[in-house]
Amino acid sequence: MRGIPANYVAAIIMAVFFMPASITSAQAQQSTVSPRLDTPSGYPVPRFVSLKASKTNCRSGPSFDHPVRITFMRKGLPVMVVAETNDHWRKIRDSDGDECWSHRSKLSGNRTALVVVDGLALHTQPDTEMPMRARLGKGIIGRVETVQGDWLQFSTDGMKGWAPISGFWGAKD
Repeated sequence: MRGIPANYVAAIIMAVFFMPASITSAQAQQSTVSPRLDTPSGYPVPRFVSLKASKTNCRSGPSFDHPVRITFMRKGLPVMVVAETNDHWRKIRDSDGDECWSHRSKLSGNRTALVVVDGLALHTQPDTEMPMRARLGKGIIGRVETVQGDWLQFSTDGMKGWAPISGFWGAKD
């Protein structure tokens, strides 16, 4: 045998070096789907929480020594906890997919949701045939009252009603 054609060598190299990475990536994606319960706080990860203050500094790592990466300027903004440390730091993800670290003292267990569909209809009951109370603009934050199937009971600025859960970020468990 004189030699192996270059395209076969390239295929073998790709199979050896890239296939294990893709399997690992798929396994990692799968593990983020099911919640972990063996966390330092005892709460499941991932889970939704909200920001306590109107200004929240979020850092590039889990300590006050790390630089501020993102400053959130919206009290009540829902964020997803995706990791925890034993010393009270939470890695959070916002609705844009950005991740950073926040101390647990800056987070609240109050359940809020962010409207992600402009003109989302808020109904009197969890049914599109029921009267509409209002149309919600994209970016509105409100309180998660209850979830019933694919519907969310949502309240904001003294108004309460029902809308499809798909119109929100931060509402699904």
